[in-house]
Amino acid sequence: MKPARINGILPMHLQWKTLIGALLTTSAMLMVCSVTKAETVIVHANAAWEMTDVVVQENTTLMWKVEENDLWSFSPQLFPGGHTADGIPVGALKGYIYPDRPIGMLVGRIGDCGRMFPMGMSGSLPILPSEDGEFLYLTMNDDILGSYGKGFKDNEGELVVKISQLKKK
Repeated sequence: MKPARINGILPMHLQWKTLIGALLTTSAMLMVCSVTKAETVIVHANAAWEMTDVVVQENTTLMWKVEENDLWSFSPQLFPGGHTADGIPVGALKGYIYPDRPIGMLVGRIGDCGRMFPMGMSGSLPILPSEDGEFLYLTMNDDILGSYGKGFKDNEGELVVKISQLKKK
């Protein structure tokens, strides 16, 4: 049964109930989670493991998104126009930052020697309690030792990455 309307308008008591319901729903959603301020980080293709200003916090989910038109290249001779943070669909060899993941992919690490994870263009990662207070490091999945070429020395470009943390309450 539809509520009675007068000239197409709900009666005042139903308007208030609708408004209060909407406010309570919004308030409940905000109590469950809140997003910290997003930070913008620039990652250079020719630098291995750049430390960011992002400090991860327990009970959060780390989220990231790379600008859609940002390109970098692990091999300007092969990819002069560059490629995205997703890299190319070829698994990296032993000696790369992240073997078996796409070459040229954006990769993250929590802390100096902590957990590594593939990032690509966008995604999220729950932060473990043991990772609380650690800095976020970013790099390209490339030949870290220079075993298959020049490694990071011949890389070009940079990516702009927006990073935020969704806090669970």
